[in-house]
Amino acid sequence: FECSNFDTNMGATFDLTDLVRTGDDPTYTVTDGDLPCTTDVIEQNFTYMFNVCGTVAGGVPSACASLTGLHKAGALQIDKRVLSDPSDDYCFLAGVYGDQATSVALIDQEDPTKGLAITYYGDYCHHPMDQRRFRIELLCADRLTPMPTHALEYEHCSYTVTMPSVYGCPLECPVSNRQLCGGQGHCAYDVDKAAARCFCNHGYSGKDCSSKSKSSSGDDLNYSPALLGLIITLFVIVALLVGGVFLMIRQLAAYKEDITNYQALRGEESEAI
Repeated sequence: FECSNFDTNMGATFDLTDLVRTGDDPTYTVTDGDLPCTTDVIEQNFTYMFNVCGTVAGGVPSACASLTGLHKAGALQIDKRVLSDPSDDYCFLAGVYGDQATSVALIDQEDPTKGLAITYYGDYCHHPMDQRRFRIELLCADRLTPMPTHALEYEHCSYTVTMPSVYGCPLECPVSNRQLCGGQGHCAYDVDKAAARCFCNHGYSGKDCSSKSKSSSGDDLNYSPALLGLIITLFVIVALLVGGVFLMIRQLAAYKEDITNYQALRGEESEAI
């Protein structure tokens, strides 16, 4: 089973090969659990060890040595007890890496630039009994080094780890000058082109926004002929409207004056009779 290369068929592809830890590489580790939204409750913290698109590499604690299915563990949950001997800690199979126990999907099915989610299914927890689910959310962010920032249990036996980095961005949004989109744009989904791409800041262009336009070096404003023509047309229309209103006001004033003069003339004729 291979999940390090993923094609969304939406004009967005992902390559997670560099995230896979092998051999003696240190395993991804994070300790967390207290939900920030439940200020009146303090949830228990757990330590999670996991790999991305692979089984847990080196550094497995002694408490997990006898765990059934350790060789296929994509993620481990460790309950560190307040004891001096780490072998007394509890170790659980939070997720299995394999064809039948691993799924890869977009975080947002409408926007592949939001990131990628890898889910491992593990053993069963109790009270009530439910299968453990370990979800790695690779968020698209302008960070070169992927580090787990949170590991929270939003639902019973469902653990979510967030890892924001450029690896959560499609390959169609390249890294240039050690920054996503060259630091001169942002990664987003182009609905018209049905593909992910870098939307460059003004004055920059190219697939990775690394090309600087010559016209952007000056401080003077540059308008396209179409824009200039539109501005002139709008100015003429506004001038005609203002002139029309002014002419109408003058005509109304003249008409009112004519009526007044006519009424005064009729009054003088009536007095003469």
